[in-house]
Amino acid sequence: MKTVVSGLVFFCVTAVFALLAGFGSGLTPMLASVSLAIGALGGAAAWNAIQDLPRTDPVRGWAAWSVITVFTLFALRSFCWLIFVKDGELAFLSPNNLGDLSLHLTFIRYLAQGAPLWPDNPIYAAAPLHYPFGVDLFNSVLTLAGVDLFGGLIWVGLLASLATGVALWRWGGAFAMAGFLFNGGIAGFALFATGKCANYQAEVDWKSIPLALFVTQRGLLYAIPAGLSLLWSWRSRFLRGEPGLPLWIELLLYATLPLFHLHTFLFLSFLLGCWWLVPMRNGHACPRRIVFQLGLLAFLPATALMWLLTGGFHSGSSIHLNAGWMEKSWIQNFGVLPIIIAALLCWLWLHRKRPETLEHTAAVIPSLLLFTITCFVIFAPWEWDNTKMMLWCYLAVLPALWAMLRETAPAMRLLACIALFFSGAVSLLGGLDATHVGYRLANRAELDRLTIPLQRIPITATFACLPTYNHPLLLLGRKVIAGYDGHLSSHGIDYTARFADLERLLRGEPGWQIRARELGVDYLFWGDREQEKYGGPTPWKETAPLVAQGPWGTIYDLRGETK
Repeated sequence: MKTVVSGLVFFCVTAVFALLAGFGSGLTPMLASVSLAIGALGGAAAWNAIQDLPRTDPVRGWAAWSVITVFTLFALRSFCWLIFVKDGELAFLSPNNLGDLSLHLTFIRYLAQGAPLWPDNPIYAAAPLHYPFGVDLFNSVLTLAGVDLFGGLIWVGLLASLATGVALWRWGGAFAMAGFLFNGGIAGFALFATGKCANYQAEVDWKSIPLALFVTQRGLLYAIPAGLSLLWSWRSRFLRGEPGLPLWIELLLYATLPLFHLHTFLFLSFLLGCWWLVPMRNGHACPRRIVFQLGLLAFLPATALMWLLTGGFHSGSSIHLNAGWMEKSWIQNFGVLPIIIAALLCWLWLHRKRPETLEHTAAVIPSLLLFTITCFVIFAPWEWDNTKMMLWCYLAVLPALWAMLRETAPAMRLLACIALFFSGAVSLLGGLDATHVGYRLANRAELDRLTIPLQRIPITATFACLPTYNHPLLLLGRKVIAGYDGHLSSHGIDYTARFADLERLLRGEPGWQIRARELGVDYLFWGDREQEKYGGPTPWKETAPLVAQGPWGTIYDLRGETK
């Protein structure tokens, strides 16, 4: 755990220092090297500061080793084939990563080319980026320091998996690791009807955590091990009277979490708020003063990051009521989990006088309360994003679930584990088996040929092009008027009017110069995709200077047309 936390501090300090040092300008190779050096100093300081941590139980038994083996195979399969070259094409393994990987490639390359920080949104020009891009910022630093982009993506994924595995073990042992890997309801039981192993949870709301969240939502690569490290430390110090992490490390990891993952920060803040409002005691007083001190010290940096990420808290309008949005498929999503949770609440009440019951109650009650709230309140424009907070409510109760199941008969315990994890195990295996050979993302030669002419165009320039998730301009980190509509809608951006104006521009309709001026277009990209989608007249060819041309298409300079 000492090594994991030190690595998290290195990661965090590197990204935060790069953001602060590049604020108002952008990243450079020198700044990237300095950021990594400062991050290494932060990691070394954390290593020296962490002393006398409580020991964890050693790995014993075939069940524990089996779960660790599956976790290892999942990480290797998912991240070693995260992105690869196949027959001259860039490809990716998981269909869940269709849009997400291209978006993160856009962010990483955009930041690595010196986009001024705080950055504009590369998929929606003329607006700030309202997305927690901390992990992508770290990969941009690696790229500028000379690490291959694709290799950096793979290694960050593998090391984050290692950190997550250790943190899960510390938090709840093999049961917590199994819960992470095999969450699910009853969807996977379709195996007995179809005889086919597949990711049956792909079509339900409570999807496979490792496949649909951990691999695709890159912020969780940092947020899950960091959040679990904080939970473990707070449990040790506040509820068990044992040593935890030094306060400055807790403060650093907690206060900067909005840069990496907003939902994790919100869950941990809710938990701390509950502990402050209702301090629990069992011989080890939950020190209300320290909880308040931690929140007070984190307030300014966390609020500043939240302000930047929400555009001055204007994104708060995306929080809205949507009562019972998961009710239609509650059993399919969660199966027997609600029944076992109800049994857990009874167990906690019956054993409320036990000293160890407090730590379970302190995690379970706030988590169930927040989970209930997320069933009625949507905290993001896209309702499925609520599962990023439900994930934490689920992970937080796993140690208490195991404490209860451990006291049942072995046969009952086995049946409960099968009911809880069978569906998720089927979906995990079906999502990673040998039938998955990769999906096309882009033509590598096309990207290579376009890279050189783009080097002559400033990174701050805005392009008009077909809005799609894998456009070569986006994959090369260039800012466009509007990107893929699926990304824009999930980020809460009302893009309808801009899409309409962009389409009229690319169709060459009368008044196209006025539309280009109003949209703030600097350059227009015209390739096979645009020709196939829009066709028709191309009046800019007569008046706009030609900047570059090749097999990939043509770039026109519209700056003279928009004055």
